[in-house]
Amino acid sequence: KIDPMTMVLCTAPLMLAFLLPANFLVWDVQIIQRLYVYRSYIACNVMLAFLLQVTSAVTIRCLSATGMSLASVTKDLGIILAASRILGEQLSGLQVVGFTGSVMFIGLFSVMRIFPETFENSTTLAKAGP
Repeated sequence: KIDPMTMVLCTAPLMLAFLLPANFLVWDVQIIQRLYVYRSYIACNVMLAFLLQVTSAVTIRCLSATGMSLASVTKDLGIILAASRILGEQLSGLQVVGFTGSVMFIGLFSVMRIFPETFENSTTLAKAGP
C-alpha cells in the first residue's frame, strides 16, 4: 500500500505536466501582475488544494475507492441540492434519476463486496429456479 503523502507527491507532477501546456495556450501578460495583487488568495487556494489532495488520498486509503466514489457522489448531490434550493434552480428528471441511480448502485456494489455470501446464495437460488 502507498501512503497518502507519497500518492500526492506522485500525482502532482503528472497534473502539472497536463496543465502547463494549457497555460501556454491562454497566457496573458497581465497574469504576473494579477498574481502579485492576489498572492494571498492564491496562497490560500494552493494550501486548500493540497489539503484536498491529502484528504482524498487518506479517504481512499481508509475507505477504499468505492467508498471514495460514494462520498464524492454524495458530496456532489449535496452541492446540487443546496444550489437548487438556495438559487431556485430546477433539476431535470434526468439529473435526479442519474444521481439517484449513481448513489444506489455504488451502495449496492459496496454491500455486495462486504457481504458476498448473501448475493452468491441469491444467484444460486435464481439459477436453481422452480
